Amino acid sequence: MRRRYRLAVVATALASFAGGVWLLTSFNAKSEGPLASILERMGSAVASLEHKLRGDAGRGERSRRLEWLEPYRKDPSLLRHPERVLLGAYDGGIPATLEGIERLENRLGTTLPLIQCYTAWGDKPEQQFPLVMVNAITELGSIPVITWEPWLSDFESGRHPHIALRDTRESHGMAAVSRGDYDFYVDAWAQAAARFARPILLRFGHEMNDAYRYPWGPQNNTKEEYIAAWRHVVERFRVARADNVIWIWSPHVGYEYWELYYPGDAYVDWVATGALNFGPIAQWSKWWTFDEIFGTKYRKLAGFGKPIMIAEFGSLAVGGDRTAWYTTAITSLRSRYPAVASLLFFNVAEDQTVTYQKVDWTFLSDSALARAIEGAIRPLTAPTPGPK
Repeated sequence: MRRRYRLAVVATALASFAGGVWLLTSFNAKSEGPLASILERMGSAVASLEHKLRGDAGRGERSRRLEWLEPYRKDPSLLRHPERVLLGAYDGGIPATLEGIERLENRLGTTLPLIQCYTAWGDKPEQQFPLVMVNAITELGSIPVITWEPWLSDFESGRHPHIALRDTRESHGMAAVSRGDYDFYVDAWAQAAARFARPILLRFGHEMNDAYRYPWGPQNNTKEEYIAAWRHVVERFRVARADNVIWIWSPHVGYEYWELYYPGDAYVDWVATGALNFGPIAQWSKWWTFDEIFGTKYRKLAGFGKPIMIAEFGSLAVGGDRTAWYTTAITSLRSRYPAVASLLFFNVAEDQTVTYQKVDWTFLSDSALARAIEGAIRPLTAPTPGPK
């Protein structure tokens, strides 16, 4: 009964928030500055209400399990040199709910210091700085990881007459970003991040070297244009004094020459890649071991001298021994891949990003596999013996 009451109150609050967003964003775009501030306060209030209704006891217990993370929350610069592997996850229920994260933690017997969410560029309310989500993650004691996707076509031409029309906007779109054409949006995010003040890991424009998936890729932009856009965005955040933001550069290492997209040591805090084993579900795929996906690229990734994040980690069940795949991957991190500082599970049940059919990356229904992963990650929750 108490749970139903809590969910009903939160649903009412979220509905009110959504209604407020709709009313406010229906006004002229000239009011964007004040509107952003109002929306932030509304979102913060909803997030606070939700977490009060979760109960102080539960929150306190989770925070106690993450007491070791407190120095990182107080001093974001420590995240540039973490002393242990930071486990985390993205769950398919995000941003609507964090309950999937809680189920994953309960099954694995751990508390995740990092929780990932995805958000695109654009004018829609859900494409603005995700204050509700980062507040929710932070109040649970974890640190948010935001994968920030520059979909330029999502901006309304009528609201922004100075940018290219929608059907031509993606062509050399990163050059437009570096010129400052989208500073109205970048600056709003930077200012909101600075006001938030607590640590955020920001994975901007990931897989920029993949010509098939994202419009910020090489089919529309040169590597020089991408690098210039990256540096410009980082500089705008610096102007806003958003020093709490940690920058993650995340190429697709399955393609050649990905290292040529590196923006430079002064603009990157972490390097990242995904490690997803699709198995033989498509013509382009087969059962890949973790070493084949990640190990062959490790030396080059580590050569940048930055902490490495495996930002999307998982294996499908078709085509091989999934339990062996996970346990071998996880137990090899400290011995073979000591520069890996973070591993984020990709806990999504219906993923159709690169396949015609939906695929399932979750494993909670496989009790033997879940137990194996629980045992494999246990040593990673202890501090590393020394600097990498």
